[in-house]
Amino acid sequence: MNKLYQLKIWTLTALALSLLACSSDEDASSKASEELLNVERMVAFGPTETSWQVKIVADCEWEVIAVDNTNWQDLSVSPRSGEGNGVLVLTTEENHSSQDRSAVLTLSSKKGLQQKVTIQQTRSGADLSINKDVFEFSDATGTQTLTVNCNTDWEILGLSGDDTDWLKLGQLSGNGNAEVPITVDESFDDADRYAILLISAGNLGDNIFGITIKQKGKELITMSLDAISQTFTTAGGTKKVKVSSNGAWSATIPFGIDWVSITPTSGIGDGEITITCDPYNGAAQERLTTLTVSAGSKNPQRNDVIITQKAK
Repeated sequence: MNKLYQLKIWTLTALALSLLACSSDEDASSKASEELLNVERMVAFGPTETSWQVKIVADCEWEVIAVDNTNWQDLSVSPRSGEGNGVLVLTTEENHSSQDRSAVLTLSSKKGLQQKVTIQQTRSGADLSINKDVFEFSDATGTQTLTVNCNTDWEILGLSGDDTDWLKLGQLSGNGNAEVPITVDESFDDADRYAILLISAGNLGDNIFGITIKQKGKELITMSLDAISQTFTTAGGTKKVKVSSNGAWSATIPFGIDWVSITPTSGIGDGEITITCDPYNGAAQERLTTLTVSAGSKNPQRNDVIITQKAK
């Protein structure tokens, strides 16, 4: 009788524990089912895309609790938390490598409902990298090296025209890795000067880096002339004005003056300007004009020479 009684007690205890466990599981499931948290499960970037949005549909508070992006360090996610419907903004740099890269985001509600988002950025058609994208020079002549690492053909664009005649590159195209010398001429102005180049690789046009070349101007441009006036007789003739300068200078006479000419109209450093005056067979009144010599862009220097031609 005692044995039968004990068996009944054990049976009832086991049944109670079983019912209690079932009740606990049902409560957890019920809590999770009370929340809504849905996101896109897969997001794909192209190699040149740098921003994407992931829509969140929710009726609860949520948080990005994990970002597994070991091989994608420049990926950023914002915001990291919110409540209700929202948008995650993903930002990154262009993928210049020949490998796809991926990351996994984990979102969770306060009650533990979780969703994962897999993000992928596809590879470029070429693997291109450079040692740096900004090169800075003083006003003196100088050379630095652009290191190109590439698995295919590459090309540098933008080095053409008068705007970049102060800049020289050792080569403008190649295949594979290369060391490209970048050389700048001495600057004879007080303003900084810039050149923006592009280096691209592959046939898709999706692997491009910008390269900025910056050269500082001279700290101070000086310029002076050895005369403030020149006078000619009616017969005309030539006279000279000496220029003393550490920079580039230009010389002009007013537009429409046809009885005086100057040469050269520009120079660098010390130089000499020749003024040629035509014979004067006009009225009895002398005629005047002005030679203007200028140097510097940031802090311009200017000197004038008054040119007079006597009348009969």
